[in-house]
Amino acid sequence: MKTRKYFLFAVLLLFGVLILPSMASAHAYIVKSSPSENEVWKAPPKKVTIQFDEKIQPVNYSIQVFDEDGKRVDRKDGRINSRNGAVLECGLHTNLPKGTYQIQWKAVSGDGHPVQGVIPFQVGSGHEAKQPSTPGTETGYTPKIDLILIRWLQYASFACIAGMFFFSLFIVPREAGHNPYIKKASGKMLQMGILFLAVGTLLSLPLTASIELTTSWRHVLHAGVLKSFTTSTDFGHIWLVQMALLLCLAALVFFHSKTKNPALFFAALVPALGWVLTKALIGHAASAPHPVWQVTLDFLHLLSAEIWVGSLAMFAVFMPLARHEDTKPHYFRMIRAFSKWGIALVVVLAVTGVLGSITYVPNLRSLVMTSYGEVLFAKILLLLVMVMLAALNFWNGRRNRKKGIFASVSGELATGLAVLVLSVILTNLPTAMAAPGPFKETKTVHQEVVTFSATPNVIGENTFTLSLKDRNGRPIEHIEQVTLTFTSLEMEMGSESKVLKKVKVGVYRAKGMDFNMAGHWNVHVHVLKKDLNTIDTDFSVHVGSQPE
Repeated sequence: MKTRKYFLFAVLLLFGVLILPSMASAHAYIVKSSPSENEVWKAPPKKVTIQFDEKIQPVNYSIQVFDEDGKRVDRKDGRINSRNGAVLECGLHTNLPKGTYQIQWKAVSGDGHPVQGVIPFQVGSGHEAKQPSTPGTETGYTPKIDLILIRWLQYASFACIAGMFFFSLFIVPREAGHNPYIKKASGKMLQMGILFLAVGTLLSLPLTASIELTTSWRHVLHAGVLKSFTTSTDFGHIWLVQMALLLCLAALVFFHSKTKNPALFFAALVPALGWVLTKALIGHAASAPHPVWQVTLDFLHLLSAEIWVGSLAMFAVFMPLARHEDTKPHYFRMIRAFSKWGIALVVVLAVTGVLGSITYVPNLRSLVMTSYGEVLFAKILLLLVMVMLAALNFWNGRRNRKKGIFASVSGELATGLAVLVLSVILTNLPTAMAAPGPFKETKTVHQEVVTFSATPNVIGENTFTLSLKDRNGRPIEHIEQVTLTFTSLEMEMGSESKVLKKVKVGVYRAKGMDFNMAGHWNVHVHVLKKDLNTIDTDFSVHVGSQPE
């Protein structure tokens, strides 16, 4: 009865993770546009440009500009900039009249997810628009059940392959290596892993094509469409490499089963590791500012997770060994052997996970206030559960306790499979960098407390508020002027200053479009008192491209 309860809990946990809401937009986000959202131009611009945080794919993109009456006013020459693959641009007709205009755009990010949006702007400050100005929008692909299942199938099947290789090399005792059950079960695990990995990889091509081309499976299941997609996109190129690696792996495993040549077994590790590397090359990491570093972290993180989950699957497959007195010592010896490796895998998972997440989570608030942060937090909690169950299994293994071992191993395996589901969702969610949320930070300068906030902390118009208090917590009086100076740390484009207006004693506020680019900014605060003393400090702000 107790075992059934543990199993039911694991199933419910896995089911809950599978149906987690996955609200998302695309991974690519706007860092700068010209014109920017709701910007007012005295004279009409000659062209519009949109710069993303990463290179966009040369498929399914467009950029169009419409006036208040819905008439198209661009030159119909939308293109990706030849010098900068992250810039989408188009020319405009000359002598555009005063009025409100909308830039309607769509693109596919470097990691294969479509995004689209609208950027309103105005020509002529004295013009009364026919329609009120609206905030810009940005929407994109939301992970659906087909993506989650196919990607999970790939991860789970490769975990079986990784577990079999790892067990054969490091865990199975030498004297047990010729046991008929171990040999048969290991062979089946490897064959099923390769088979289902091939199925998942084959299905990933039409899946990704339907996502990037924003169409249905029915429309992409044509040889011409798939051929064009394979040859013209980054994913298509990597997919061809994945299929080649799979064929090589299958061939080496087949010939090893016939010849028993150990050299073929070790050679099969090369395409297996290569396949994991290709997964890192089509995720967030490949589009990061330092791709080599991020891809390495992603590779190590994914590989350690696959080995851990795959090893748990092997323990589940070898469970019958614990029921027989002659093979029971082998089983518990494997548990003790794996526990030492398990510590190393946990360390690798933790270190690579933390270092990798720093790039995508700009602050602790983003960990609980964004979809990406929430799923990442859930993944961390499940990993902690796995660590606790691993400690329990290690304890049972040292004491050769058969009682409860099935429940704890099954629980750890189910939790590991749930972690893989969360990994799938994470790779298809926008990172927290796109929507870090409102900024607020407090600093103490010469025993005086300065609090600066920016809301909503995105490209376009923001509300800037500065609060000044003395060391006793009372509002500071007798202020002559409060000035903010904004400097982008992403590119050299000068600095802009803004004088804040007094709202009440110790509180100053202003609205402005000083954040005209996403990314890292330095905001310098200069407070001039009536006695000519000053308060100066700096705030480092990560500006998003869209509200949370």
